[in-house]
Amino acid sequence: MDNFTFLYLIRHSIQLNDFGKTLTEEDAQIKNEKIILTCEGERKAEELSKIDDLLNISELWSSSYVRAISTAKYISQKNNIKINIDKAFNERKLR
Repeated sequence: MDNFTFLYLIRHSIQLNDFGKTLTEEDAQIKNEKIILTCEGERKAEELSKIDDLLNISELWSSSYVRAISTAKYISQKNNIKINIDKAFNERKLR
């Protein structure tokens, strides 16, 4: 029998939008990394963790962004595995 590896790419759940003052590029990037999920986003992330295909997975990877980790935590808990954090998954800063 063939062995298959399945890779699931999941975008973070619903993030909290905070439309405030104009920020410098560096301040905007720092703020972007720390955006949290809305209450609805947390609920949807938890529901996502109940999808059959996401049960019994062996590895879980996330960017270091708060909203990505907040989405992944439910899948992590369901599968009793740690979240591997990799900054290479973060958004690219183009200059």
